Amino acid sequence: MIVVQTPWSARNPADLGAVLSEARRTLVAERPVIAVLPHADGREQDAPAEAELLAALSQLAKQNDVFIGASSFVRCSGDPAPRTVGYLIGPDGNTLLRAPKVLPDIVEGFTDTIADTFKESEFKSVATPAGRIGLLCGEDVLQPQLVRAAVLAGTEILLNPARERRDQLFESRMAARQARAYENVIYIATASATAVNRGNVSIKLPPASMVAEWWGTKVAGGGEESFFTADVDLETLRRRRQEPMGNLPAIVRTGVYGPGYRDRAGPAKASPQSRDAWIAEAKARISAQVKEPTAPKPIDRYEVALCQCISQGSIKPDQLLDNRWRNLETAIDVVNWVARSPAVKLVVFPEFFLTGAASPLGSRSSHIAHLIGISFPGREADRLAKFAQDTKSYVAGGVFEFDPAWPGRFFNSAFIFDDNGNLIHLYHKIHCADVFGTLPDTTPGSIYDQYVQKYGYDHLFPVVDTPIGRLATKICFDMNFPETARGMATRGAEVIIHPTSEPHNIRRRAWDIGRHTRAFENSAYIVTCGHGGEIRAHSQQQLTFMNRGFSKVVNYDGTLQVVADGPGALPLQGSIDLKALRTARRNAKANLLIWDDPVVYQAAYNAGRGLPNNLWAGDPVVNPYEQMAQIKAVIESYNRDGVYTLPVGAAVANQNLDNSRSAAMA
Repeated sequence: MIVVQTPWSARNPADLGAVLSEARRTLVAERPVIAVLPHADGREQDAPAEAELLAALSQLAKQNDVFIGASSFVRCSGDPAPRTVGYLIGPDGNTLLRAPKVLPDIVEGFTDTIADTFKESEFKSVATPAGRIGLLCGEDVLQPQLVRAAVLAGTEILLNPARERRDQLFESRMAARQARAYENVIYIATASATAVNRGNVSIKLPPASMVAEWWGTKVAGGGEESFFTADVDLETLRRRRQEPMGNLPAIVRTGVYGPGYRDRAGPAKASPQSRDAWIAEAKARISAQVKEPTAPKPIDRYEVALCQCISQGSIKPDQLLDNRWRNLETAIDVVNWVARSPAVKLVVFPEFFLTGAASPLGSRSSHIAHLIGISFPGREADRLAKFAQDTKSYVAGGVFEFDPAWPGRFFNSAFIFDDNGNLIHLYHKIHCADVFGTLPDTTPGSIYDQYVQKYGYDHLFPVVDTPIGRLATKICFDMNFPETARGMATRGAEVIIHPTSEPHNIRRRAWDIGRHTRAFENSAYIVTCGHGGEIRAHSQQQLTFMNRGFSKVVNYDGTLQVVADGPGALPLQGSIDLKALRTARRNAKANLLIWDDPVVYQAAYNAGRGLPNNLWAGDPVVNPYEQMAQIKAVIESYNRDGVYTLPVGAAVANQNLDNSRSAAMA
């Protein structure tokens, strides 16, 4: 792959011929070449006719024998103003893909253009010898549902022609591109020019081009280099997509999100046509979204205390009850002295802090659900309520929960007690390790119809309005699915509390990039509290630091505020400034949330992709997720329907199997 950083003219892209020729000379492997160009130089007022641009790009692609991905301001027949459109041109000069921009030109401070912000988009990918290619222009890649929709349409390599500028959110936008690659098991290739030309003046821009892959690694441009190259290993990507573990596009519960998107989608409407109209639209949306505090005696700024503790696990039912109480008192002891500070208004415990992550007793534990999960009210819940009263703080954390209303089941739940000891919030984890057959907890999607009938749809994404802000929770693995945090942010969440128990493995870096991206894309604080270690449930009671802490507070702009940069038991303090957050949400260039209208993508989420709902609506003892059976079934459906492309070896094996079956039938 060639990633070009040289500015180019939409009226005369042939000037890039020398750059592409030099780049091609450095390549050795004989395989199809993709060249990604940045968004074309020039202002929207200089936009050429679409036919003129396509003719020039066609000639450039043929002359250099490359696939070209690019975007430009263009004038399209029937449109009242210019717009940005992205294109994929084949080496034969044919236009293979056309992708009108969805979001307005936020980084540019808005432009005199139109965009498809408020109408349904058609997400496509095209099969080429270089892979299945999709394209999203500029800021569109920052909206997670747009990338997901492109992937569900078959995309393996997502081209992102852009024009980036440095501001306080620049690093967060770049990290978001890496997060998208991990969340969707794709390559993302962003090309951004290192300058724009205004008459005789060349205005320098930051190096912002990169090719990111799914483990959180990237190849990035630097300085003013004209281009760089990156290897795209399609076979490795395709083999990775056949693996059930961590296969997020196959695990995503689109059926949980889709109904809400359908209900929330506004009617399609015409786009603003000028910079002034876009700014006016932004102000109106901000006014509707950013609410002043309604709770009595609101507190704008306060401290949060994270209890990074070490828990003791067990795989013996008769030890679970004793361990729960011992772990609770141990955790309280870690954070108690900090929690009593008058400045601290929120205390957060990790996921599994009462049982340890190793405690679930196999995939069929329904008969001891009451031993695995605590109840509200109950002994441990009452102790936490008393702790909240004693410290005059809100107290949150993650636990296995047994609710007698759901016999034979338990949930992986997050709770919040207020400073009077009242339980004000319960969230049931949407995406969990249940899908791997390793945790036997029930998730709402597994019993979707019963769950929504009992609680209502909004209970999937609960947000509670308090004097210390609008609070929500999500748990551990949920962090990998941007749809969950977005569901909470659209319901007003300002502080998303994240009890977690993340293992230390190849995925941890990408998880952490995602954590910062969740904060940036929702303009919300992310408060992550993790385990500092765990005493494993073996005869020698071995202490392990597989859960290595890294508790942290991420600011609403995606920047790091504070982190416990290693394992061990410790209290970590951070700060929440709600007034600053609300000010940021009033900034039209910072608030991505205002441009999220599900009318654009709801059809993709309601098309039956991803992990189906109601898979465990029957007998709680019969676990349908054992041996990752349901993820494997989704992968098989993706292979069949063209969402995934089989690696060469698997394709040959399947063909041999088909031939054997045909011979046997004959």
